[in-house]
Amino acid sequence: MADNQLTTIAQHLKDLKRVAIFTHARPDPDAVGSQVAAGLILSAMGKKVSLVCLPPVPESLQFLLDMLPESIIHYSPETAGDIASDGILVVDTSARQQLEPAAAFLESHASEVLILDHHISGDLSHRLIHRDTTAAACVEIITRLGETLGVALTKPMATALLAGLAGDTGWFRFDSVTPRTHEVAAKLLAAGAAPSELWGRLMQSERKSKLVLMSHAVGRIAFYANDRIAVMELTQQDMAETQAEPWETEGLIDIPMMVGSVVASIFLSEMPDGKIRVSLRSKHTVDVNAVCHEFGGGGHARAAGCRLSGPLAAARDAVVKAVQRQLP
Repeated sequence: MADNQLTTIAQHLKDLKRVAIFTHARPDPDAVGSQVAAGLILSAMGKKVSLVCLPPVPESLQFLLDMLPESIIHYSPETAGDIASDGILVVDTSARQQLEPAAAFLESHASEVLILDHHISGDLSHRLIHRDTTAAACVEIITRLGETLGVALTKPMATALLAGLAGDTGWFRFDSVTPRTHEVAAKLLAAGAAPSELWGRLMQSERKSKLVLMSHAVGRIAFYANDRIAVMELTQQDMAETQAEPWETEGLIDIPMMVGSVVASIFLSEMPDGKIRVSLRSKHTVDVNAVCHEFGGGGHARAAGCRLSGPLAAARDAVVKAVQRQLP
């Protein structure tokens, strides 16, 4: 989508005094980086900002939220009344399912909702949306938003933006990376962002429980379709035994992708309510967004997710069959 829609959203933001910024549940570095950077940009313009977080937020990303600690609201039915704004900005998602438990709140304020997203699809009601599927990460869009608003980059902004850029591009190794991605990164480095510091924060700050959880997942990898599909799964019993937190499943899906024959990786995680959270990754040829779309989810062609009803075995069989249909 052309930047004229981004310009329109920027103009609406200029006219607001109080902005509540949301991102999706189980946030990753791009989600929190986009949320915090947008908050810093709008704060620099004199806006009152609320960063509305859908718990739980990974401990490794707390350092980003600490840049605007007085602005944080952890969403719940009880705290919804604390969200005082005359406009809402949603970043890094436009999918209603990803915004639970705040989706009903956002739908009830749809006329105030502005969305900045780089995913292929979404169904959240809104006033305006700028969807740029060519952006490697939502922070690319937030960077352009800051430029459109005439706000100079600061080191905290650049740090939040680079965290998102590195996180969503796999440290610049994914197919989504473009020359523009590197141009944005250069601007962020010039503004003071430090890649080595971010690597330590994002990649070397896990708890021991994640490593133990990883061993559970790797220990039961199964292969299908002549080793072209790899499947890992975790149960609630695994979570209890390892004392791991929900966010510590992030990144596990990438492990089987090191196998040369694997073109698609499936990760299934049993949730407390019995539903199955499914994440998919692929190499080059398999459209996992199309797979997830079959089950009411979505994302990118090479990285997507959805939720299925249990039990785990039934969900696994359904997703494996759907991926097999996408194999060349």
